[in-house]
Amino acid sequence: MSRFQWHPKNLLLKRRMQLVQQHVDDQDLDLMFSDARRYPLLDADQERAIDGKKWSAVEALRALFAESAPLAAYTSQFFNETLSNPPEIKRFANREQHFVLRRELVDYLADGKHAAEARRCADKLGQLKRQSSRINLLAELQMPASLTVGMAVSMLRRSGGQAADSVADAIAGWERQWQPPLSGFMLEPEESKTLRRQIRLYTEARDQLVMHNLRLVYSIAARYKGRGIPYPDLIQEGTLGLIRAAEKYEASKGFRFSTYCFNWITQAVRRYVGDVGAMVRFPTHVQEQLGTVLRERAALIAKHGIEPDEETLAEKTGLPASRVSELLQLSNFHISLDAPRFEDEGETLVDALEDHDEGATEDRAEQESLNRFLASALDKLENNERRVLVSRWGLHDGPALSRAEIADVMGISREWVRQLERTALQKLEKEPAVQAVYADYLDDASGY
Repeated sequence: MSRFQWHPKNLLLKRRMQLVQQHVDDQDLDLMFSDARRYPLLDADQERAIDGKKWSAVEALRALFAESAPLAAYTSQFFNETLSNPPEIKRFANREQHFVLRRELVDYLADGKHAAEARRCADKLGQLKRQSSRINLLAELQMPASLTVGMAVSMLRRSGGQAADSVADAIAGWERQWQPPLSGFMLEPEESKTLRRQIRLYTEARDQLVMHNLRLVYSIAARYKGRGIPYPDLIQEGTLGLIRAAEKYEASKGFRFSTYCFNWITQAVRRYVGDVGAMVRFPTHVQEQLGTVLRERAALIAKHGIEPDEETLAEKTGLPASRVSELLQLSNFHISLDAPRFEDEGETLVDALEDHDEGATEDRAEQESLNRFLASALDKLENNERRVLVSRWGLHDGPALSRAEIADVMGISREWVRQLERTALQKLEKEPAVQAVYADYLDDASGY
């Protein structure tokens, strides 16, 4: 291969880099596992105590919403905008923020189950004189903890404070759409201090529930390994589901947190696998049905050694035969390039694809001949001229360089690089051999 031709990727080096990355990932996983083992599983009393701290902080925030005039005015406008100016996805720069906010506000939109309570809060919260009446009005809303804390963080930010919260980030994007625009307000120092303290207590309690149950995330995520998705990504999605479960959990209802969060973690991981793990994205319920049918088919083939018909699969899965037929057709929408091209041959589908990088045999021979000719022509130039042309036109093992980059490498000015390039091209243009090759190229081009 000519020195002026691009070399193929070094597959051995690539494999070594993959092994190094895998080793780094394994080390990270070991650190994660060892860190999770520092947090033992909680018993029922501990879960109730921690969850009690979380909801006490939430109730304290709601009481502050009712007690503080600026916070009550903000809450009133918040729910008025929810009903009259709900968030629209096209007005969000970050689409994920829209989905987060819609999830929190779904019960308070015009067609939500708490729309009437939201309307009363928007109309009367700022008019009620007694604090107890305002607290009762807010209690009727049954706001989730995540929304309450998100509103509190948003209010804290507007008064100059700082706190991290994804719901508050989404609210900030929505506030810019409010009509009329939200007027600024300033909290009393004691009110800001109370907000920060209750937000911190809530976050600590929620994170405590999360950290003591991370091992459950690792266990559930491990069930979905081998589906084309890295294990750390599965852990990340499962952890997001665990955090969501910790926000919504209520120990007063009598069940354990580990029982409650199991479905949240599983749902988060399964949705991620469905979204990312397949070439064709199907709805979750379709993926589940398809997986059931394929598992039953594989089990029957292993047991009887023959392909089961649709009626047999329908009987085993409890689905209608027509539905089984549709699901089996969906499984044929994509096929691996490693699949055999013919039943009686070892050639695969990828072998039938045209290699645009290599081209046909005659094209490669012609390219190699041109490379040799170009190398001999460049050898007739001065050393600096040859070096500039090789670097400028990408004839070496690397990308083409700009004149500024060549000047930095050679330690000369860009103008001198330009003059060397021009002189070298003029010399090549006067070469009889180069003129003959160019004439052959024109003849071939005119033949088409």
